[in-house]
This record gives sequence, C-alpha cells and structure tokens, in this order.
Amino acid sequence: MSIVQPIYTGGSYNIIQTVYKLSRFSGLGDSLEDTASNIAQQLGPIIDAALTSNSQQLGVWTRVWGPCVYQTDTDCSGKGRVSKVADNVMYAVHNAQSDCYVVAIAGTNGNSDTSHNWYDTDCLDNSVTNTVAFPVGITPTNSTSPSQFNVGNVSQGAARGTTNLLNMLDSKTNQSLQTFLGEKASYQSTLIFAGHSLGGSLCPTLARWLYQSIFDVKRWAALYVLPTAAPSTGDQGFVSAFTALFPPTAISGIANYGYWNQVIWNQYDVVPHGWTNLMNVQPYNVQNDVVWDYVENKSCQTLYGPLSGFLGLDANLVYGAINQKYQLLPSPNPYVRLPSQKFTPSPLPPHPGDFNDFLTTVGEQHLNAYDSFFGVSPNVAKLKVSLMPSVPGDAAATEERSAPVRSTA
Repeated sequence: MSIVQPIYTGGSYNIIQTVYKLSRFSGLGDSLEDTASNIAQQLGPIIDAALTSNSQQLGVWTRVWGPCVYQTDTDCSGKGRVSKVADNVMYAVHNAQSDCYVVAIAGTNGNSDTSHNWYDTDCLDNSVTNTVAFPVGITPTNSTSPSQFNVGNVSQGAARGTTNLLNMLDSKTNQSLQTFLGEKASYQSTLIFAGHSLGGSLCPTLARWLYQSIFDVKRWAALYVLPTAAPSTGDQGFVSAFTALFPPTAISGIANYGYWNQVIWNQYDVVPHGWTNLMNVQPYNVQNDVVWDYVENKSCQTLYGPLSGFLGLDANLVYGAINQKYQLLPSPNPYVRLPSQKFTPSPLPPHPGDFNDFLTTVGEQHLNAYDSFFGVSPNVAKLKVSLMPSVPGDAAATEERSAPVRSTA
C-alpha cells in the first residue's frame, strides 16, 4: 500500500476527521419537506453555518457548488407515492490553504415521515436484485460518459443514485458536477469524494464514472475517495476497475483510520454487511454475519449477542428482518466489498434485551460509533438504516419483493 503525506486544512482536526465531518453535513437538510429547489435553497445557508461554526476544527472551507437536491417524481414500486424530502444531496467545498476540494454525498435520508421519505430505502438502498452494466449502463442527461466500455456491474440502486447525482445542476451556475470539476481540475489541487452509508456506496461509483482512465485521474495533484459505513454494491469487475485507478493508500502520521480509497467500516455496523455478508457466511461470527444459529420460535445469535424473547418472538423478528433483505439478493451473489479497513468500536455494543434494543444498537453502531472512532463531535444529521425495519414486523416494500426465495440453509 502506498503512503502519502497528510493534507493540512488549517483546523485542529486531521484530514480524515475533516472530510468525514464535511460528508455528514450533506444530511443537515433531512428534516426539510418541500420541493427540491426550495430544500436546496434552505440547505445552503445551513451548510454554510456548519462550516463557519466548525472552522476551528475543520479550517476555512467555502461552498463552491451546490447543494443540489434530487427529489424523485416516480415511485419505483408503482404505488404512486410522492416524495417531499431530499432523496439525494450533494455539494462541494474548497479549502484555499490546502487547495483541496471535497465533494460530499448524503446518506439515506433520516426523516421519520415515511409517507414522503421512502425513495432512498426502496429504490436505492434495497434495489439490489438487478444489476446494471458499469459505466455504460448509467446514462445521465446532464453529464457525458467518458467511456464506451463496461468494466463490471453495480446494483440498480447504485446506478439510479449515481444517475441522480450526475444530473444535478448548480442553481447559480447551471453546471453539473462534471462540468464544474472539469473547470477546476489542476495539477496543484486535490479532489476528494466522500460519503457515509448510502453516500459511502455512491461516492466510489460516482468517482469511478467521472474518472475512467489514469489520464483523467492525473489531471489533479491527488484524487481520493473516503467511503464510510458503506454497503457493497458492485461486482468483482467494478471493484477491480475502481482499485486500478483508486488504489488503497495510507496517510502518514494518522493512526487507525488514516486511509484513502478504502471503505472504513465498523464490524458491528449492520449496513456494511450488505450486500456481501448479511448471513450464511462461514465461519459464523460478528464480522461475517448479522444473524446465525436461528431456531424458530426459540432463539437466534446476532452480532450483538443472543436473542430469544417470549416464544422466541424477538429472535423471530430479528432473523426475519435480516432474512427478508437477504432474499433480495440475486443468486449467486455478485457483490464484492471494495478494499476496506475494519474497526472494532470501544466500548463494545451491549447485548440486546429484545428486538427494540437490537434496533437501537443498530442505529448507534451505524452513526455514533463512527463519530467516536474518528474522534469528532457528534453529528446532528441522523441517517436511516435501510437494512432494518422502522418498527418491529414492518419492512418497506420494494420493487424486488417478488424476487425468488433463496435458501437460507
């Protein structure tokens, strides 16, 4: 693994802490409900305020593109539902001291209004039954693909999300991100793509779609990707093509998490177990599986410890929730994890007393555990964990619900 020098942006945080925080600011508009343009108009000052209030830690960053908001007008399930939230968000900032640009991509919207916040879960996160050829299968109207040759495949959800990002236009300049970055590319400048959760799965896909040759990459002094808590949404072809241009890289002087171009994930986080190792991966253990050793109406082992409940109710609920997601996968499972760095949180998550405890711990390990691991102040934006139902026994219906049932033996 190659080693590079750290980037200094003028704050007390190191570059990984800084970029992680910037990526999480993309979710600060999750509570807003309006049209896409109105949400974007409200979100800009919110991000600016976060940049200003955190400048001592982050250094001085200026918003230079976006935020842009995508809001779907189509229900992929055919139910005719309407979205009123920010389904995808992306913005870019620049730090003059280091001449560094960061493109931040939002994770799954955490708005609790499930009547109007369903797209990310149903049409992106859980849309994994079908795959799309990469990159030619992703055909945005506001960006031009640099390649005519496919290198692999990504999930239909990842293809949709990437298309949404590529179609975004800055409200002031009417520029797509592709056009903006094309103008800003410099042999003296650094560019970083970053995202958490859904954003973590989309930032490698977006970066690899935009930069498809070493000649494209070399237009910048350095080009990196920082995906955190990301599920795996590409096959071996995609992983190989990504790694060829974005090789795993370590940062000198930053211990534990000083890495570029690798997924940084908590082994007790359910989300990065998707879509490679939700269950039925041997040997059965925390890093390989979310649930195992299930005995119907009795007990189930989980990555947080055993669950049972009266007549095995809690065991049935947690196993049923994970198994339902597992059934969405095609067979054989094409998904392969990008190069990654796994960490163990401290303290370890508590053993759940019931299914609701399990859900609470899922959220904590997907969000709070990363803030603690990176040593940053807690983030305001709270994402939704699409791999788990919002209430016991409930799970969002997706267009792939009719997928053939796979054996769980």
